[in-house]
Amino acid sequence: MATIEKSGPFQFRVKVRRNGVSETRTFESKREADEWARVMEGRITGDDYQDSRLAKKTTLVDACDWFEKNLDKSKPDFRNKLSKLKYWRESEFNFWSIASIRPAHLIQWRRIVLDEDNADCGEVAGPEAEVGPQTVVHRLNVLAQVYQHWSLAHDQVVSCPVTKGVRPSLPDGRNRRLDPHSDEHGQDEEARLLAAAAKSSRPWLVAAIIIAIETSMRQAELAGLTWGRVNLSAQYPYCDLPMTKNGKPRRVPLSTRAVHAFQSLLPEGVAGALGKRAVFPVETGRGIAHAFRDAVSDEAFPDLRWHDLRHEAVSRLFELTDLRDTEIMAITGHLRPEMLARYTHLRADRLGSRLPGGAMNPMSQFAGAP
Repeated sequence: MATIEKSGPFQFRVKVRRNGVSETRTFESKREADEWARVMEGRITGDDYQDSRLAKKTTLVDACDWFEKNLDKSKPDFRNKLSKLKYWRESEFNFWSIASIRPAHLIQWRRIVLDEDNADCGEVAGPEAEVGPQTVVHRLNVLAQVYQHWSLAHDQVVSCPVTKGVRPSLPDGRNRRLDPHSDEHGQDEEARLLAAAAKSSRPWLVAAIIIAIETSMRQAELAGLTWGRVNLSAQYPYCDLPMTKNGKPRRVPLSTRAVHAFQSLLPEGVAGALGKRAVFPVETGRGIAHAFRDAVSDEAFPDLRWHDLRHEAVSRLFELTDLRDTEIMAITGHLRPEMLARYTHLRADRLGSRLPGGAMNPMSQFAGAP
């Protein structure tokens, strides 16, 4: 397939011919000619030689260090990725060659971390699980990115061990809502939640909860919000989020209640524009979640998490407005309509009324009658 001819005292001409098409190059040494011929033949036959020596001597710690140095610090998920990289650096695979980690190794790791062998039927994790399945997925996603970017940058063919079947299945999305029913004191759960937050040592927590419920903004988005991105004087007030979890900016309209919450946070005695000053005195979204957890006990608010406030906000957009799904997506930052599929049932009543001949059940007026 390849022929090498000496065309001068210090020249070697290589010709590789395949299906009537030939490639020809001239080199000044026999070694260079042989190397080029071997590479070209490999490409034609599909047996392209790949030097894997660099991958074999690169440990997972080395790859994670390289990946961190090349991370874009302006991205909103920068700090989250740092924590995942720290985990892999300290894992049992830290000094393994990246070429030696296989899917089977990660599956075994996952089984231990999630205590899968002791999980109840239908459950993803067991009682002694170190973390939840979502955290495992996040860690694996970052590991996959390390492999992808490192191999591309170093022109190495390295098999990524995060293949189909390695990530755990995830449980259905949480459906925790704030209970609208009043307790013996005439307060619904939202009122009791705000009352509990008012006793917190963080004076901004009440406003943060109200803004989360009114806007559906994520905790990381709230943590990164600056006053220069909040426009309370516009005809229709809004917040500009330049970079969100999905990497896309969006503008979030503010309800009257949200505007009042923001106004309660405006610092007193500060003249001029606030510009890049943070709205909330936290560095990351975890600061908001920790403040929430300190003020909200499991006894008073069973199984209530900060992220449930976003679910509450999106649910209310479906229940209390006539906004189209695409308009709700523009507010919430969901990328695909199917992400909102679990909320569509909240409009079942109104959808029924819009059907031909649709009408309220005449017997509903007697509901609850003795």
